[in-house]
Amino acid sequence: MKTIYTACLARLGLTQSGAAALHGVRLDTVKSWSSGRNRVPQGAWDDLRVLELAIMDGSEELRERWEAAGSPPVELDDSEADGVALMAAADFVLSSEGPVSVGQSAATLLARQARRPN
Repeated sequence: MKTIYTACLARLGLTQSGAAALHGVRLDTVKSWSSGRNRVPQGAWDDLRVLELAIMDGSEELRERWEAAGSPPVELDDSEADGVALMAAADFVLSSEGPVSVGQSAATLLARQARRPN
């Protein structure tokens, strides 16, 4: 990594294309920020902070649900998660202790089947 901006993208799980979409700028602009050729504007830093906050909020919500359930083994279904949800789950998993199972559990599959219209 060449810049703090690039490190932030990596930490947040953003590609340069994803960052361009987040900031509402062209990919070339993000590349120039990533290489250090151009200064990253304050608005871009603010966008990254908002994304980080959403990830942390999601992680905290997972932790609260997990603790309310009696701290069972961690089972996460990542098959339909968006980027923020995946990063929140990753933060939760890395800060938790105990076994982790990722994928659809039997209970998740049954619940989805029950919701499907006949």
